[in-house]
Amino acid sequence: IFAPFETLNRAQFATILYRMEGEPAVETDQGFQDVVKGEWYADGVNWAAEKGIVKGYEGGESFGPADMITREQMAVMLYRYAKYKGYDISRTSDMADFSDKEEVGAFAEEAMSWAVAENLLKGSNGKLNPQSNANRAECAEVIQRFMENIVR
Repeated sequence: IFAPFETLNRAQFATILYRMEGEPAVETDQGFQDVVKGEWYADGVNWAAEKGIVKGYEGGESFGPADMITREQMAVMLYRYAKYKGYDISRTSDMADFSDKEEVGAFAEEAMSWAVAENLLKGSNGKLNPQSNANRAECAEVIQRFMENIVR
């Protein structure tokens, strides 16, 4: 089953990006203390860290693979993936159409601005809900828009 309304965790989203890249060989263990070698997500998370797509939580010692991914975290990972791929990441938005734009974390402002400008994130009822968890259906929509608007 797809379970569209189930939330997505950070390991799952990193693995989605890793699979989009064709599951390349992973050169090193990035040393996140909570990423267990041999787990289904380890190569995806380590590859994403190796390429600068994920950096873990403050201090970089942990990744939080089972933590539910927020919309702003998803935007940040996708933004860094686009940058890694060499796609144009120059478009920005002031996010003025969203009443909760002030809730976007400082670490995510650039990525959220880009994701809104590129129509990857469209919000709901005038809100971005940046710190709300993303579900599987939302992730699928964002990835589809990324493939249509950015990858072309």
